[in-house]
Amino acid sequence: MERKKNLRIAAVLFGAVLLVIVSTGLWAAPKLVPSKAKPGDCAACHVDKKALPETHPDTRTMDMKACRVCHTANSMSLIGKLPVSHTHLLSGVSCEACHGDTKQPEEPPMEKCVACHGPTANLAEKTKDVKPTNPHTSPHYGTELNCNLCHKQHAKSENYCAQCHKFDFKTP
Repeated sequence: MERKKNLRIAAVLFGAVLLVIVSTGLWAAPKLVPSKAKPGDCAACHVDKKALPETHPDTRTMDMKACRVCHTANSMSLIGKLPVSHTHLLSGVSCEACHGDTKQPEEPPMEKCVACHGPTANLAEKTKDVKPTNPHTSPHYGTELNCNLCHKQHAKSENYCAQCHKFDFKTP
């Protein structure tokens, strides 16, 4: 009986110590403010891991135009490889421009996308020759498909239509 009581006390103490250790680690972790990142400053967000190969030129003074000197429409193309946030930041569009000044940004509403990229009908016109089908007009949604379904801000973008169809789009 006494042994069970001691085991319970030890388990509770162990749990409390573990909670203190984890809480201290989280509290002491570096606080990132990605919305304040400057174009090309990968280390502002990628603190603990190397984002680019050792041979890659320093990006802190680069913008998207400089990236495209090497990353053209060949095997080194950036299409579908960079999250939308990277493309925007390298093009001089701040996080606040789409998300507002907030500590917990959410997906920007479609109105923010079309404010810069034009009405959805114009996007459909620009991509009318994409094969096998125009990604900006759909028999299911017309031209009003939410941009965030394919274009991801902080992850690799995806081909939303490929859930049901066999379209091989590279989604920027």
